[in-house]
Amino acid sequence: MSSMMDSAAMDQAAQTPGISQFPAQARRIKRVGGRPISYDGSELAMAMSYSANLPYWYEINLYRTNEQRFVATVRLFFVSEQEDDRVQAWEFGDLDEAIEALIQYDAAHDVYLDMGLDTGTAAPAELAAYAMELRAKVADYRHHYKSLIGEFLYELDGA
Repeated sequence: MSSMMDSAAMDQAAQTPGISQFPAQARRIKRVGGRPISYDGSELAMAMSYSANLPYWYEINLYRTNEQRFVATVRLFFVSEQEDDRVQAWEFGDLDEAIEALIQYDAAHDVYLDMGLDTGTAAPAELAAYAMELRAKVADYRHHYKSLIGEFLYELDGA
Protein backbone atom coordinates (compact mmCIF):
# COMPACT_ATOMS: atom_id res chain seq x y z
CA MET A 1 0.00 0.00 0.00
CA SER A 2 1.07 3.59 -0.49
CA SER A 3 3.24 5.58 1.82
CA MET A 4 1.05 8.59 0.96
CA MET A 5 -2.35 7.01 1.56
CA ASP A 6 -3.25 3.82 3.36
CA SER A 7 -6.32 1.74 2.55
CA ALA A 8 -8.62 3.56 4.97
CA ALA A 9 -7.42 6.94 3.67
CA MET A 10 -8.07 5.86 0.09
CA ASP A 11 -11.61 4.80 0.98
CA GLN A 12 -12.10 8.14 2.67
CA ALA A 13 -10.61 9.96 -0.34
CA ALA A 14 -13.64 9.11 -2.44
CA GLN A 15 -15.78 10.97 0.12
CA THR A 16 -13.41 13.86 0.88
CA PRO A 17 -13.93 17.39 -0.51
CA GLY A 18 -11.12 18.29 -2.91
CA ILE A 19 -11.03 14.70 -4.15
CA SER A 20 -13.46 13.85 -6.92
CA GLN A 21 -16.64 12.20 -5.67
CA PHE A 22 -17.77 10.76 -9.00
CA PRO A 23 -19.33 7.32 -8.69
CA ALA A 24 -17.68 4.33 -10.31
CA GLN A 25 -18.45 4.19 -14.00
CA ALA A 26 -17.25 2.51 -17.17
CA ARG A 27 -14.35 4.45 -18.66
CA ARG A 28 -12.30 4.13 -21.84
CA ILE A 29 -9.15 6.14 -22.33
CA LYS A 30 -7.75 6.25 -25.85
CA ARG A 31 -3.96 6.29 -26.10
CA VAL A 32 -1.71 7.33 -28.95
CA GLY A 33 0.45 4.40 -29.99
CA GLY A 34 -1.28 1.96 -27.65
CA ARG A 35 -4.50 0.12 -27.04
CA PRO A 36 -7.17 1.98 -25.08
CA ILE A 37 -7.46 1.33 -21.36
CA SER A 38 -10.99 0.26 -20.43
CA TYR A 39 -12.14 -0.22 -16.86
CA ASP A 40 -14.90 0.41 -14.36
CA GLY A 41 -13.82 2.76 -11.61
CA SER A 42 -13.85 6.20 -10.05
CA GLU A 43 -11.63 9.24 -10.08
CA LEU A 44 -9.53 9.66 -6.94
CA ALA A 45 -7.86 12.95 -7.81
CA MET A 46 -7.52 15.52 -10.59
CA ALA A 47 -5.47 18.64 -11.17
CA MET A 48 -5.56 21.05 -14.11
CA SER A 49 -3.21 23.88 -15.04
CA TYR A 50 -5.50 25.89 -17.32
CA SER A 51 -4.58 29.54 -17.65
CA ALA A 52 -6.11 31.87 -20.24
CA ASN A 53 -2.72 33.35 -21.13
CA LEU A 54 -1.04 30.05 -22.07
CA PRO A 55 -1.36 28.20 -25.39
CA TYR A 56 -1.57 24.81 -23.65
CA TRP A 57 -2.44 23.22 -20.32
CA TYR A 58 -2.13 19.88 -18.55
CA GLU A 59 -4.64 17.75 -16.70
CA ILE A 60 -3.52 14.95 -14.38
CA ASN A 61 -5.97 12.26 -13.28
CA LEU A 62 -5.73 9.32 -10.92
CA TYR A 63 -8.43 6.64 -11.01
CA ARG A 64 -9.10 3.52 -8.94
CA THR A 65 -10.68 0.60 -10.77
CA ASN A 66 -13.25 -1.70 -9.23
CA GLU A 67 -10.50 -4.37 -9.24
CA GLN A 68 -8.40 -2.11 -6.93
CA ARG A 69 -5.93 -1.22 -9.68
CA PHE A 70 -4.93 2.36 -10.53
CA VAL A 71 -4.98 4.30 -13.78
CA ALA A 72 -2.91 7.45 -14.14
CA THR A 73 -3.35 9.89 -17.02
CA VAL A 74 -1.58 12.98 -18.26
CA ARG A 75 -3.58 14.99 -20.76
CA LEU A 76 -2.18 17.90 -22.76
CA PHE A 77 -4.69 20.33 -24.26
CA PHE A 78 -4.00 23.12 -26.74
CA VAL A 79 -5.91 26.35 -27.35
CA SER A 80 -5.04 26.23 -31.06
CA GLU A 81 -7.24 24.03 -33.20
CA GLN A 82 -4.17 23.28 -35.37
CA GLU A 83 -2.71 21.24 -32.49
CA ASP A 84 -4.03 17.84 -31.47
CA ASP A 85 -4.70 17.25 -27.77
CA ARG A 86 -2.74 14.31 -26.36
CA VAL A 87 -3.28 11.66 -23.70
CA GLN A 88 -0.81 9.38 -21.96
CA ALA A 89 -2.32 6.69 -19.72
CA TRP A 90 -0.96 3.79 -17.70
CA GLU A 91 -2.46 1.10 -15.49
CA PHE A 92 -0.79 -0.05 -12.26
CA GLY A 93 -1.43 -2.59 -9.53
CA ASP A 94 -0.15 -0.27 -6.82
CA LEU A 95 -0.91 3.35 -5.91
CA ASP A 96 2.78 4.15 -5.33
CA GLU A 97 3.63 2.98 -8.85
CA ALA A 98 0.91 5.18 -10.34
CA ILE A 99 2.05 8.24 -8.41
CA GLU A 100 5.70 7.56 -9.28
CA ALA A 101 4.81 7.39 -13.00
CA LEU A 102 3.14 10.80 -12.73
CA ILE A 103 6.16 12.23 -10.92
CA GLN A 104 8.61 10.81 -13.46
CA TYR A 105 6.63 11.96 -16.51
CA ASP A 106 8.90 14.04 -18.75
CA ALA A 107 6.98 16.84 -20.43
CA ALA A 108 9.87 17.33 -22.88
CA HIS A 109 8.25 14.57 -24.95
CA ASP A 110 5.27 16.89 -25.46
CA VAL A 111 7.32 19.45 -27.40
CA TYR A 112 6.95 19.08 -31.14
CA LEU A 113 10.09 19.49 -33.19
CA ASP A 114 8.91 21.94 -35.84
CA MET A 115 11.54 21.99 -38.52
CA GLY A 116 10.44 25.16 -40.26
CA LEU A 117 14.13 25.65 -40.88
CA ASP A 118 16.07 24.15 -43.78
CA THR A 119 18.90 22.53 -41.86
CA GLY A 120 20.85 21.90 -45.04
CA THR A 121 21.19 25.57 -45.90
CA ALA A 122 20.80 27.26 -42.51
CA ALA A 123 23.76 29.17 -41.17
CA PRO A 124 25.31 27.88 -37.95
CA ALA A 125 23.96 30.92 -36.10
CA GLU A 126 20.42 30.06 -37.28
CA LEU A 127 20.81 26.48 -36.10
CA ALA A 128 22.14 27.66 -32.74
CA ALA A 129 19.22 30.07 -32.34
CA TYR A 130 16.76 27.30 -33.19
CA ALA A 131 18.41 24.96 -30.68
CA MET A 132 18.20 27.64 -27.97
CA GLU A 133 14.52 28.22 -28.75
CA LEU A 134 13.84 24.48 -28.55
CA ARG A 135 15.69 24.19 -25.23
CA ALA A 136 13.65 27.07 -23.81
CA LYS A 137 10.41 25.46 -24.97
CA VAL A 138 11.37 22.14 -23.36
CA ALA A 139 12.23 23.95 -20.12
CA ASP A 140 8.84 25.74 -20.18
CA TYR A 141 6.89 22.50 -20.65
CA ARG A 142 8.86 20.75 -17.91
CA HIS A 143 8.41 23.63 -15.48
CA HIS A 144 4.69 23.86 -16.25
CA TYR A 145 4.16 20.14 -15.64
CA LYS A 146 6.35 19.99 -12.52
CA SER A 147 4.40 22.88 -10.99
CA LEU A 148 1.15 21.04 -11.60
CA ILE A 149 2.38 17.68 -10.27
CA GLY A 150 3.57 19.52 -7.15
CA GLU A 151 0.06 20.90 -6.61
CA PHE A 152 -1.46 17.51 -7.34
CA LEU A 153 0.71 15.75 -4.76
CA TYR A 154 0.12 18.48 -2.17
CA GLU A 155 -3.66 18.14 -2.56
CA LEU A 156 -3.47 14.34 -2.59
CA ASP A 157 -1.36 14.30 0.56
CA GLY A 158 -3.81 16.64 2.30
CA ALA A 159 -6.81 14.46 1.48
